[in-house]
Amino acid sequence: MLADLIFTVLMLILPVVLWIVPETRRNNDNWIIALKTAPVGILVAFWTGTLLSKIASIICDRQERDFEPPFGIIIAVSLTAAFLVIILGGLFIKRKFGMEKKYNPGLSILLFVLALPPAILAATLISCAGDFMQDDYKGGWGSFWLPREGNTGIAFQEQPIHPFLSEYNYRLCFSRDGERSYQLLLTNTGGRTQFNVYRLKDGRLLFRDKMWDYLVDVLGPECRVLRVEPFEDKLYAARIPNELFNTWSAPMRKDDGIVMMIGWQTVPAEDVTGILDGMTYYGCIQDRFYPAEEKPEEKIKKMFEQEKTEGTLYY
Repeated sequence: MLADLIFTVLMLILPVVLWIVPETRRNNDNWIIALKTAPVGILVAFWTGTLLSKIASIICDRQERDFEPPFGIIIAVSLTAAFLVIILGGLFIKRKFGMEKKYNPGLSILLFVLALPPAILAATLISCAGDFMQDDYKGGWGSFWLPREGNTGIAFQEQPIHPFLSEYNYRLCFSRDGERSYQLLLTNTGGRTQFNVYRLKDGRLLFRDKMWDYLVDVLGPECRVLRVEPFEDKLYAARIPNELFNTWSAPMRKDDGIVMMIGWQTVPAEDVTGILDGMTYYGCIQDRFYPAEEKPEEKIKKMFEQEKTEGTLYY
């Protein structure tokens, strides 16, 4: 938000100076009018696009469904609003101070078009500089809603934690009976978001990325997320603590039982061998959720595949 305000102030400097100085305030040459109105038009386009994108995001979140933002409509409305402000602003200046020559809004629109790419670049650099200067950068949570599971809505959410690199906090959002709960997942410390989602025979879902398999259970009275790992030719599942973490161990034996280290907690694991038999591909999560019929399955290559079965390696 601070970056947006800085950009707004910078874009207003020239028009404000031209209005404050008496000579340029009364000088209504077409190019002077263009210098007064084109920057304001850029700001109108910027804030109109920002507002419409925010409204689309709010509607998506409240309806708990995923859809691609109508970027074409947003751009068209933003440009239309900018052109209206530029033309009406020029007509206002002409009526207020008069003009010796005929008013030509085309010069103002031409300047708008020429100045728009540098303005976009400036806004991007200001935003990146502001993000990079933060000691503990955290972006906003983006939501990718899956089709509703009975009375429960499920959204995969990611939060960028680096201004440039692909590093994210992950969590799942569960919406049930008008209330929402959240379950934090393993932090992604590097790499683009790529999950495959599978439906198990019993109706539960499996989320699979390069690091972990998550068993997502929304069938019972409580929404649960468990980590699923192979160990000694069997498959085990352990419930994930609801906290940020980026360290873990493979399954191991402790006190005649199997446990997993998740974050700094040792969690008991249960034998779920065979639970993945007969599972079917449901869709994938990248920049949004894609159903199976829209994007075919791409195999997820696991990191540390061999080491994770030995029960000795910590990350």
